[in-house]
Amino acid sequence: MYLKKLELKNYRNYSQANLDFDKNTILILGNNGNGKTNLLESVYYLSTGRSHKTYIQDEIIKWGSNYSTIKALIGSGRGDKEDRFIEIELRKGSSSNTKIRVDKTRRKKKSDFISLLPSVIFSPDDLNIIKSGPSGRRDFLDSVLEKIDGKYCRERTQYQKILMQRNSLIKSMGGSGRIDMENNPTLEAWDDNIVKYGIDIIKKRCGLLGELKGEFENYMSSFFKKASVDIFYIFSWDRKDSPDSFKSPLLSEMAGGNFTGGDLKEIFYGKLKDSQKKDIRYKTTTVGPHRDDFVILLDDKNARYFGSQGQQRVAAICLKLCELGILRRKLKRNPVLLLDDVFSELDIERKKLLVKAIGNDFQTFVTSTNISYLDRLDLDFGSKLLVKDNKITVLDL
Repeated sequence: MYLKKLELKNYRNYSQANLDFDKNTILILGNNGNGKTNLLESVYYLSTGRSHKTYIQDEIIKWGSNYSTIKALIGSGRGDKEDRFIEIELRKGSSSNTKIRVDKTRRKKKSDFISLLPSVIFSPDDLNIIKSGPSGRRDFLDSVLEKIDGKYCRERTQYQKILMQRNSLIKSMGGSGRIDMENNPTLEAWDDNIVKYGIDIIKKRCGLLGELKGEFENYMSSFFKKASVDIFYIFSWDRKDSPDSFKSPLLSEMAGGNFTGGDLKEIFYGKLKDSQKKDIRYKTTTVGPHRDDFVILLDDKNARYFGSQGQQRVAAICLKLCELGILRRKLKRNPVLLLDDVFSELDIERKKLLVKAIGNDFQTFVTSTNISYLDRLDLDFGSKLLVKDNKITVLDL
């Protein structure tokens, strides 16, 4: 799949933009702050139904406007399949005001269009996947799963609702001074549901991490020839100050194919019971997939704490390369690549390694503030765009 046409109206800093693309690499040049990332964000929104920059939809709409539209023509790249047309209208005030049309037919759900144009975005902010807290790493796994599993988003939303209800009950119990932990049927009901939905989330995350493990290690080895690399899941009840020193036996069992859902259910339920007094004290649920993590080891040390910034950045890029491969295999089509000023963060050798890893099979959008270093890379630009003064023009370079 690839993006053939894109029309924006009142999107971020763009009052109007009409662009045509081919299947080759598209270069987007411009100084910082001129809207290069905003252009990539609009393509990502077509792919996922959300921004990679903000959770607040109103921020996408141009200042002073009440609405924004994104229109796109999606090419199949195959002669036997027709192109698809997507039109999205965003209104200020509520995401429920979003209007969606696919092939000129009104649709109610974002899930009706987000599978049409899969994409993977690489950006300098990806460093936070490695460098920041566990939530960023959970978000990475969850975002990939939402792209390949139509049920996953609903399961995760349901889990969050149950978690909020359990936390609300815990807070009320702590405030009343009457804490009957052992014989509280309401708490037991929420525990049952936390476990029911939680184990599905954990199993899918572990499955995804297990699938990308070998590929991730291979990518990392190409960037760091002599480094030993490992990646594994950390359950919330096993999180330590130094998680690199611990691997759960349950993970080995799951990876070896000897795992049954009952094993995880029994362990998870037992950990919930064990943590009840702690939960009351902290007024929140302290175990569950909402507090899980995964760790990357470089030479047996946690990359989050001991990796250099260069190692952390490359590790984040390798995770994104794994996402690219997984989407391609699971969805049976090539995603669009969105490279947001990624090359400027790498030395020339690693720039070349990244270009080699990506290959030439994907429609790729590359943003940059200058073209000088790109001339030394094996990139064949089909078109070049200049972003300046809130406008996008085609360059002939």
